[in-house]
Amino acid sequence: MLLASPDAGAFLRVIAGDVAGHTGPGSTYTPMAMVHATVAPGATLDLPWRPDFNALVYVLSGAGSVGIDGAPVRTGQLAVLGPGDTVTVRGAERQESRTPALDVVILGGAPIREPIAMYGPFVMNTRQEVMDAFTDFSAGRLGSIPAQRVEGPAPHADVRGETGQTPA
Repeated sequence: MLLASPDAGAFLRVIAGDVAGHTGPGSTYTPMAMVHATVAPGATLDLPWRPDFNALVYVLSGAGSVGIDGAPVRTGQLAVLGPGDTVTVRGAERQESRTPALDVVILGGAPIREPIAMYGPFVMNTRQEVMDAFTDFSAGRLGSIPAQRVEGPAPHADVRGETGQTPA
């Protein structure tokens, strides 16, 4: 479901959970919310947020600021917000040419207050669970993504150099 802020300066996609009365298609085991938002340059998104949820803002692309203090953020950064009932995200007036707007994922949920153990890509509750995950990964028990076979001519086979010559 695609939503817009009241001034149309931001577009939102609720991926999971419930945000301001809009429910995303994703199912979760614990109370949480996940939103993908695109904020236009100079626009501000004030997203209603459950005060009992924590909130994180991950910047997929672009530049801007987050929170009531306007902490600057840019591509690849994560902002951890404090308590409150609104998540504020602002798009910088000027964006890089390759990223015309600020794209963020806003994620949060009710704290589950469980222990955390992590190493590499694995986040579990105990060190033993992390070690078991590495063992399972090494043994191929975490599944695989099968390769897809490309039929017909190789992609870009007809690409030629600037002079129109066929590559050797």
